[in-house]
Amino acid sequence: MRPDPTTAPMEFTVSQIVYQALLFVVLYFVLKSLVFDRFLANIDARHQRTRGALEQATKLREEAARLQSEYETQLAELRREAAAAGEEIRRRAESEERALLESAREEAARSLTEARRRIAAEAETTRAALSAETAKLVEQIVRNVLKRPS
Repeated sequence: MRPDPTTAPMEFTVSQIVYQALLFVVLYFVLKSLVFDRFLANIDARHQRTRGALEQATKLREEAARLQSEYETQLAELRREAAAAGEEIRRRAESEERALLESAREEAARSLTEARRRIAAEAETTRAALSAETAKLVEQIVRNVLKRPS
């Protein structure tokens, strides 16, 4: 195969290499000051913001856990207090119920005693009245029998 005459092989000279190396170094420093430093500063700032946000999120999680723990502790304490108050109310109600029942029993016993006393008094009065009436009736019967001709 023959080389194509329209394409010449690339030739590099020392001056071209030095010129390109110098151009590369200048371009590097220009780009570094204009682009790379800003880009790296932005990445660093972003990293700092991310780290700060992560630290803040961690602190907030810890605070939320602490607050939840406090809330649960307070809630448990309130439940214990409510249970104790309910128990106290129940004990008072039972005591009051016993007192009311005892009072009702005493009142019933007094009423029963009074009723028995009245019944006994009425029975005695009735017996006395019946005894007197019986005596009158016996006398009348005896008179009626004796007046009769035999």
